Amino acid sequence: MKRLTCVIAIILGLAITTASVIADSDEHSVTAAMQGAFNDGAEFGPVALQGIEVGTGVFIEADGSASGTFHAVLQGSAFGSPREITVEGKVSAGSIGPDGRATFSGIASLDLGDGTPPLPSVVFNVIAGTDGVVLAIESTTLPAAGLTSGAVSIE
Repeated sequence: MKRLTCVIAIILGLAITTASVIADSDEHSVTAAMQGAFNDGAEFGPVALQGIEVGTGVFIEADGSASGTFHAVLQGSAFGSPREITVEGKVSAGSIGPDGRATFSGIASLDLGDGTPPLPSVVFNVIAGTDGVVLAIESTTLPAAGLTSGAVSIE
């Protein structure tokens, strides 16, 4: 929970600092400090997923380029033991769909939470809506995680 509180403070600072710039341009922003839940059956490799914590601050330009960071912790269990998988990414592209959802992608480090060193240069893609997120890591697209607390803001 401390991690989520720190991420919220960082994201709010970014949003307040740049709000006037975004209001006068074709740029969009996505900020999120949320917790979500997966439905039964969600898995990433051997890890049965239950929840996700997300913190992100992204600026999307009209030309499809984007900048910002994405942080997610997938919570679950593997072989009867709790496991957390951490995704720390730098966003490089994004768009806002006609439905108001934001899509953004980039390169991340992936810590599988099993004691092995984090994997560098892992491709990730996120679809964010005010009701939750869908995260894809390399070729694995996880089921949608519904918002249980916090917020996702797309402007």
